Amino acid sequence: MTNRDVSRRDFATKAVGMGAAGVGAAAVGLAGASTGRAAITSLPTDPVEQLHAMVKMMGTQAEERVVWKTKGKIFAIMPDDVILLYGMRGSESTWWRQIDDTTYVRYNSTMSFFTNPETDEFIDEFTSPINGATVKLPVSYIRHKEGEWFTPMGTYYGSMKKAFPEKYKDEPLHMDWTLDRDVIRRQEGDNFPPIIPQPSIEYASMFSWASEVFDPDIDRASGVSCGWNIMAGSRQPYVDLGVPPGNVNWHFDAVKLDDTEQLDDDYLALARAHSDRFDVSPELDEGPSFFERILEMRGMNR
Repeated sequence: MTNRDVSRRDFATKAVGMGAAGVGAAAVGLAGASTGRAAITSLPTDPVEQLHAMVKMMGTQAEERVVWKTKGKIFAIMPDDVILLYGMRGSESTWWRQIDDTTYVRYNSTMSFFTNPETDEFIDEFTSPINGATVKLPVSYIRHKEGEWFTPMGTYYGSMKKAFPEKYKDEPLHMDWTLDRDVIRRQEGDNFPPIIPQPSIEYASMFSWASEVFDPDIDRASGVSCGWNIMAGSRQPYVDLGVPPGNVNWHFDAVKLDDTEQLDDDYLALARAHSDRFDVSPELDEGPSFFERILEMRGMNR
């Protein structure tokens, strides 16, 4: 067993603590567990160095599949109450490729199934505690065949950059991150320009060991993430469920795994039964990309 294997197991153990005790407490726990690692005292400001660090935190510098195990809960924010609706379990697979010294691309695929928040068992329908309506909950399955590009001048999907140039400007990468002992805490938000009903914003925090991120012998750093996806309630199924517009919050977290088979057995069985492309990179898919289809459907092609 290598030191890398030990560090990842230690990190995943602490990630469980994050879900139970909250982000702040988990960050302290991670830092405390890192005693004895190579001392990293500052984070780089150069966009190229930041790019390489981002890639190792989010994925890998090697050409391989990286899998994140995801979990979350969906809340309705009412005028006088916060109501837990249902949960979700899923994964995000990303296939990475390095184009040149300063350019990477990843092809990502997410598949999530909704769950009973008390038992964590998968469900395919839900009855609203707000108005008693019952709705079907289809599998959430999104694949990005065009790939997401990572450069020192920003990250983007090609179709989105073309459609919304004012949103995806060429600007030097400037990450919002801090270093506490050996723990990198990075925050990032995306307000999803109008391909979906507004208002909408996803804001997430990602945590990795600095000693892994800046170790030249390691291609992929361990990682955990968590955050909020706050979206308009004026879309389905929330309208039918009686949620006021603008008041749906998804809370999510994720753990970066070493291997696809580390996903839950019941999830893997459902995922592979749902699609024979679960283990295949979206780059090999046929037809227009996910974003290209949405832009065409909504007449946003420019």
